[in-house]
Amino acid sequence: MSAADPSQIQKAREVFFARKGLPVDQIGHSILRSWIRCADMGLDERAPPAIDAPSASEIRLLHEKHEALRRISRPELDALYSEAREISGIVILTNARGEILDAVGDPGFADKAAQVALRPGILWSEDGTGTNAIGTALAERRAVVVNGGEHYFQSHQVLTCSATPIIDPRGATIGVLDISVPASQQSGHVLGMVRMAVEQIEHRLFRNGFDGCRTLRFQTDPNLLGAAREGILVLKDGIVVAANRRGLSLVGRTWEGLDQLHVEDIFDTNAAHLASGRLKGQDGREFFAQFDGEAKGTSQPVVPQQSLEDIELSSIRQALAAHGGNVSAAARHLGIHRSTIYRRMDLT
Repeated sequence: MSAADPSQIQKAREVFFARKGLPVDQIGHSILRSWIRCADMGLDERAPPAIDAPSASEIRLLHEKHEALRRISRPELDALYSEAREISGIVILTNARGEILDAVGDPGFADKAAQVALRPGILWSEDGTGTNAIGTALAERRAVVVNGGEHYFQSHQVLTCSATPIIDPRGATIGVLDISVPASQQSGHVLGMVRMAVEQIEHRLFRNGFDGCRTLRFQTDPNLLGAAREGILVLKDGIVVAANRRGLSLVGRTWEGLDQLHVEDIFDTNAAHLASGRLKGQDGREFFAQFDGEAKGTSQPVVPQQSLEDIELSSIRQALAAHGGNVSAAARHLGIHRSTIYRRMDLT
């Protein structure tokens, strides 16, 4: 059985909350780690979590403080709005603490969600709200799905939530994007949509460049240059000072290497000879590269900014091509539902 099976989750709860042991074979490891953290904090899973509802003026101040994050995430919230409505869910944006900044989607479910405090200004970190996709994504620094009874508090078992942290170019978590739906709703494709949206938000963080630095965009496939799936490294005097997740993954590095990682450690050349075109990695792989401002004799960034819809369509087309037009295989590859591909591509 999968960890999302309700009966399996209930068995895991009975074992864990009766202190009969750790249900390591009955529940996902990230969920179990979260339960342990919440228990260590003394949270009572049977009691309703204490909710400190903010005033209208406090919400206004919260919005003003995080206006930049809200603005840069707005295209994704707008794009996911219709998706959320179709699955009776809501899209949620939080700050790095887990405070909800925006919640949009199905009006009927939004009213129900508000009853369990899924509304602007409410804090959804683990220490206050137990195991939940927003708080656990923040704690784990990774994408998380929390299904029904996997939530720590019993009152939250009406929800299934899928969340991904938003990471800035220096590796700091600046927020979370989440889609929450009724626990009875099928939502296996939702996390894929959230991940794609967060990838686009993070990509947009590099839009304006960095003072005194050069921004290198690279990929093994030249068609991905300019898309959210390109790797990005920001260089200052030949040292990597910022990056996106894709860029670090392509060169096999982590955030901990920032400010210490030299160009010569990654590519078979030194900083003085780095230029747009082709780069060879120290492992022998070839990359297609583009420095912002080096193409066509212009000093302006030449990488086009694509909308979420453009990125999704491009990704779907590539997945369909890779799987010979097999919609089911392409959907599994992308982590989305087949109906999303049919809808996006207008297939019949």
